[in-house]
Amino acid sequence: ILVASLSLTGVAKSAEFFTIGTGGPTGVYFQTGNAICKMLHKSAISAEHGRKKGTAKAYRCTAPSTGGSNYNIGQIVAGEFQFGVAQSDWQYHAVNGSSKWEGKQYSDLRAVFSVHNEPFQIWARKKAKVKDFAGLKGKTVNIGNPGSGQRATMEVVMESFGMKMSDFSLAAELKGSEMAQAICDGKIEAMIYTVGHPAAAVKEAASSCDVQLVSVKGAPIDKLIKDNSFYRVAEVPGGMYAGSPNKTTTFGVGATVITSADVSEKVVYTIVKATFDNFSDFKKLHPAFKNLNEKQMIKDGLSAPLHPGAIKYYKERGW
Repeated sequence: ILVASLSLTGVAKSAEFFTIGTGGPTGVYFQTGNAICKMLHKSAISAEHGRKKGTAKAYRCTAPSTGGSNYNIGQIVAGEFQFGVAQSDWQYHAVNGSSKWEGKQYSDLRAVFSVHNEPFQIWARKKAKVKDFAGLKGKTVNIGNPGSGQRATMEVVMESFGMKMSDFSLAAELKGSEMAQAICDGKIEAMIYTVGHPAAAVKEAASSCDVQLVSVKGAPIDKLIKDNSFYRVAEVPGGMYAGSPNKTTTFGVGATVITSADVSEKVVYTIVKATFDNFSDFKKLHPAFKNLNEKQMIKDGLSAPLHPGAIKYYKERGW
């Protein structure tokens, strides 16, 4: 707080502050929100060097760790957050009033851009002998913390396979930052994670104890992908994590940056411009960003309408 206060000396009166909701501190959502803030601050410094003092408003953002996708959407609806990172499926459900958002439709939700792909994964202790999703029955499983996208997606997958919470000997609700320790300590036998790669929590578990990645496929998954445009077949490359030398097939969603129609065109334009004007620097901030493509990011996984501030920048770039 002190460092932030010192860095804002002299600009506080003219600065506009906003918040980007992210996820757990070991996940890629947290890195995404903070990467956007870094690009914004980089642009602000460059602009400050090229203008007379006080001639333009400064923007400052924070990207705190949060409960994840649905929590972030809820905070945007409440006006507490101006931006958030959310799975593409929960963006769809919120704007259309379906699934967990039935009766709570938020038609003012707006898309900004998509980011990395997020495969749905099962990591299990090898001695638990979990071979597929159905093999989780009778096991101690972390299903994700309430409010997170991965928890909500886990419930969708369970319904597809006809499984209930009572099918597990324990259904833990740990956050992403707590799972690796729990599985290595033997408190859980498996953990569910929907995250971009490489992920710190997964790397911690894979390198610290005897776990393996389990394929998630079959007729129920095929139907989910067929019936929902926001799902797609996904793979986790072999050798990315210790103990999983072969590629693993699953399905997944995309991470998306979202906002509200109530957020001004100028603010959204500023964030988008800062990110894409410094895109090569943005991609260096996490390995999950390495293969991002600008033209794919402005359409893939975006089931809410684009915000006018984003459209303005994309038109300027001829995209």
